[in-house]
Amino acid sequence: MPADDGRQTSEAPPSLGEILDVIRPHVEKIEEGFTAIRVTLDALATHLSGSPGPPASKVPAEPAARGSAAESAAAIPTVEPVAQPSVAALPPRAAPVAAAPQAKPRVERPEAIAVTGADGRDWSRILFGEHLRADPSITHLSGSLLGDVYAGDTGAIALAGQLMTFRTGTAEQKARLLKDVGEAFYNWKPQGDEPLLEPLITWVHAELDDVSLGNRIMVVQVGDRYDMQRHNARQSGVEVAEVYGWIVLRDNGKVFSKANVALK
Repeated sequence: MPADDGRQTSEAPPSLGEILDVIRPHVEKIEEGFTAIRVTLDALATHLSGSPGPPASKVPAEPAARGSAAESAAAIPTVEPVAQPSVAALPPRAAPVAAAPQAKPRVERPEAIAVTGADGRDWSRILFGEHLRADPSITHLSGSLLGDVYAGDTGAIALAGQLMTFRTGTAEQKARLLKDVGEAFYNWKPQGDEPLLEPLITWVHAELDDVSLGNRIMVVQVGDRYDMQRHNARQSGVEVAEVYGWIVLRDNGKVFSKANVALK
């Protein structure tokens, strides 16, 4: 109403209680929204972990409206919790299947190589090659040598290695290896053993002919007179007491390498 002095008078400000009555419903709605969000997150975490969790709590019922404040709060939408599938209704997870260890591929062992035979894989042919039949006595030499190789005779094994090295060498290499082959034979048979020595020399000469070498082997006998042009000896003497190798001659008959001997 107009005052007597002509100025308008303002209405009295609302009290603190009236202000709280208006704010409180809005705060409660916000809390209900956060509660619904929390329930949803808990249910999602329970589903992802695969283990049952506590049942989702229901959002508390909306409080009764109070006076004109209830009409103002009705304009704010309510937040409804999202329905979550029951954990018990989910299909059980299949247990992880361990990968079966892969079996290692089986390695087939080759067939044993026969000492003799006509299939081209016999050790006699490996040692003596195509000249195995150059002299029938070479077969006897091969059988005796391989028998000692299989028995573990180190002298026989060393001679077999020298024969394969000599047979596969070049012409120049063969000439140098002749001395080693002779010493390997006497290391296997210190007494010489003529029935085995003669076929070995026959085979060596056939191998030399294949590469057009004219070198030849001369055998030293126990009791031969010492010749410094043909023999090597560490001690003095006049007569050969032991033989450790053979003499290798050039194609002109001159000495290519001396024979190691012991004298008396």
